[in-house]
Amino acid sequence: MANRNLVVSRAALALVVSICLTFGPALQVARAAQGAGEETGHGSIHGTVYQADEKESLAGAKVTAINVRTGKQYTSEATGKSGNFDINGLPGGTYDLVIEIEGKLFVADHILDVGQGESVSKSFSIQPDKPANRTIAKMPAPGGSASVVGETELKPPFWTSTNGKILIGVLTIGAAAAIINAANNNDNNASPSSP
Repeated sequence: MANRNLVVSRAALALVVSICLTFGPALQVARAAQGAGEETGHGSIHGTVYQADEKESLAGAKVTAINVRTGKQYTSEATGKSGNFDINGLPGGTYDLVIEIEGKLFVADHILDVGQGESVSKSFSIQPDKPANRTIAKMPAPGGSASVVGETELKPPFWTSTNGKILIGVLTIGAAAAIINAANNNDNNASPSSP
């Protein structure tokens, strides 16, 4: 009987660990999204704004970082000949980036995460011929997108993909079945303690 309880306990533990591995990252993201109040910090986003060719810098552009949770906007000074921009005083959080040039808005292809006190360096090229992949609330319709310069898109790790989660689930079920099967075999081979 003690062997049976031990095997069942091991199976339950294996199941709990597998569930944590499968759903843990999603729970962490949900918990961060529910954080109370705006984080304080002095993060920054800086970089260079380029023309569509990604070689020639763009003067006269303003870059606005919009906190996706609070909607608060932080805007840079207009870029000079070098195309450099700097947005300071950002609380830790996730930001949409919008580049405004001559009355047209260009939305960055991806949102940016800025840690508390972190300095993020990203350069963008405006792409008038490439439609933005989203609109920004309370802002005019975008005139195109803004792509990160010199960066290729990273693929998420296999274990966080749908196929990875399915594989973890199948392995979990197989491990639980093997433990239960071993427990049943131990019960059949056990000798009685009394005659």
